[in-house]
Amino acid sequence: MNILQISFHTSPYSEIGENDAGGLNVYVEQISKHLSNNHNVTVVTAEKADSFKKPNLEFYSLNLFEPDLPMDDKELHLIEFQKKLEETFELNNFDIIHSHYWLSGLVAKEISDKFNIPFIFTSHSLGVFLEGYNNERADCEKIIMNGSTFVTASSNYENSLISESYNIDKKKIKLIKPGVDKNLFFPEPNLARENIFLSIGRIQKQKRQLEVIKFLNAFRKIQNEFKCYFIGGPSGSSGDDYFIELKEFVKELNLESHVEFLGNLSQTKIRELLSISKLLIHTSQYETFGLVAIEAHSVGVPVVSINQGSFKEIIDNNINGYIAESFEDQYLNEFILKIFNDDKFADYVSKSALNSSKKYDWKDTSEGLNLLYQELKLR
Repeated sequence: MNILQISFHTSPYSEIGENDAGGLNVYVEQISKHLSNNHNVTVVTAEKADSFKKPNLEFYSLNLFEPDLPMDDKELHLIEFQKKLEETFELNNFDIIHSHYWLSGLVAKEISDKFNIPFIFTSHSLGVFLEGYNNERADCEKIIMNGSTFVTASSNYENSLISESYNIDKKKIKLIKPGVDKNLFFPEPNLARENIFLSIGRIQKQKRQLEVIKFLNAFRKIQNEFKCYFIGGPSGSSGDDYFIELKEFVKELNLESHVEFLGNLSQTKIRELLSISKLLIHTSQYETFGLVAIEAHSVGVPVVSINQGSFKEIIDNNINGYIAESFEDQYLNEFILKIFNDDKFADYVSKSALNSSKKYDWKDTSEGLNLLYQELKLR
């Protein structure tokens, strides 16, 4: 089959952590690579990037805007993007359109209606999460979901949100979990782990790095020997201001010896840091899945998180991590202290994290999508 993958606002081949590049980029890159074993896959973005052609896999940038353009300004190019898509490709030659994120979904729906091509929508995040956000995005997502042939969910948590918050027929929602690149994220048993927290994610308020810093300030009163590395660069319209706020807050609390901002790092460098760290601390305001957690588990790093819906499907308390209601949870501190100071317990939790990651593989994700594509083809 000929499959069109649309990632309007960000190139799947961008460096992870830069601008808007995150889990969505990894997802589209990985599924496209695996699906090209059985299908002809075309990936298209509006973001400026280097196009390429491989056997059964082609990537095209329509070069409409720079990667660092604010998201609100990217939206202004939607009509131009659709027009260029229709000019560049014989869209009737595609059997299926798979759109990623709501902006891509808007274009996919228009093309689907115009050319009678079935389309699948994968949201990667949902407008209903956004506190104070106007209803435009959530309303658009509902229109997209209703117009799509199928909607994929990456977790049971997201499945329920789509069904209940958007009133989408459960038969239309297909649960297909993301995977981990085991060639990239793997344990290095010969490296000694240190009392290091890692916080991985774009620097933006929804990732709640400020709350992590507040927690570290309180934690040092019970254990002073630790480091926390923040990986990721400023993102979004307020990212730079938030980054300045974080750095000033670290200085105000005299936490400079404990906290370091490393900026954007390659996936290989992230794995190297995970290999010497004892914990990943994750506090994002919302996640439909949380790819970074299973990547950490694949390197044998347990994850601590604050009451994050989808993470409850990944983390088992005191086995491969800990989910707390808040940073004031005394059992969270007890768990971390035990990880830092009890080598036998730390080794047990690390092995449990590694074992729990084995059920996540991009080959399985792609096979799930392949079966979905086949079902669409038979309709």
